[in-house]
Amino acid sequence: MVSLAAVLAGIIGFAAHRASLCSVRAVEEVLTTGRAYMLTSFVKTVAWVMGATLLAAWAVPIDFVKAGGWSVSVLSIVGGALFGIGATINGGCAFSTLTRLGCGNLGMMTSLMGFLIGGGLYGVLATAGLAPVNMEAVAGLASDGHWRAPVTFALTVWMAWESIRLLRSAGLAGWRQRLSASRYRLSTAALLMGLSNALLYAMIGVWPYTRLFGQAARHTASGSPPPPVILWILFVALICGVALSAWQGCRFHWRWRPQWRWVSYVIGGVLMGLGAATIPGGNDVLVLHGIPSLSPHAVPAFLSMLVGIAVSLAVMRAAGKEIPRIDCGSDICTTDPNE
Repeated sequence: MVSLAAVLAGIIGFAAHRASLCSVRAVEEVLTTGRAYMLTSFVKTVAWVMGATLLAAWAVPIDFVKAGGWSVSVLSIVGGALFGIGATINGGCAFSTLTRLGCGNLGMMTSLMGFLIGGGLYGVLATAGLAPVNMEAVAGLASDGHWRAPVTFALTVWMAWESIRLLRSAGLAGWRQRLSASRYRLSTAALLMGLSNALLYAMIGVWPYTRLFGQAARHTASGSPPPPVILWILFVALICGVALSAWQGCRFHWRWRPQWRWVSYVIGGVLMGLGAATIPGGNDVLVLHGIPSLSPHAVPAFLSMLVGIAVSLAVMRAAGKEIPRIDCGSDICTTDPNE
């Protein structure tokens, strides 16, 4: 099971790199082109995760309760905005941080260190009673109801239609070229990430690395239980998937010399760590688990995150910094994940 889980995490890393997925770039696309193809791909990923999970539940027992959930609060909304501001300063969100690290940008190690510092700082403050904590709540997916059957049916129909659409767009023979292409269609990446994550959720539960780093920071700061070893294995597999994509696509470049830009990585990482601790979870947890599980806090926190990114980009533009144009026409983004 561990080997299969590692392969699935590697597929997610591979697909995220090939499609250049990033919440910051998604907002930049909206601001520079007026289009929202990348944001739409996040919606599709959520639909694939939720649809595949609900469909699998008809065949195998899945403990939906382990999805957990958190209540909507001012804390989670502020945390989302804080994470978005930090991601903008860092130059990329949770997805982009790992894709750049897997591409050879060792500066992202400083971002991850900042993330641990931010999460640990919040853990110390919360343990001392100096910071509020979010309250747990029942995720919608864990509640029984008559809604589940029609929602499962609707998502199954959509998944079948989307699969046929993607197959017809390339043809059976063309899929080999599409899977080896240097850049993936956003819809293809959403399919691969959604199905892989649904299987991982059924086997492991909530696994993305911002949850792992949050648990590790709390363990160091307050002595809470350490994260399971399997989460570290999946973290390494995720990076390996990115590195394999970068190497196979001739986009791997070592960037190991310290630069002043690394300071912004640390600052951004600290803010992302603080935000993720209060949400809780980063944009990877929200897209792959929080929103698909219908956790009450997930959509408000994610929207707040996008607002935080947009406001930060607007401030940077007003200060004279140029926002890169992100063009995702024809379902493919022409942007370099190494940057």
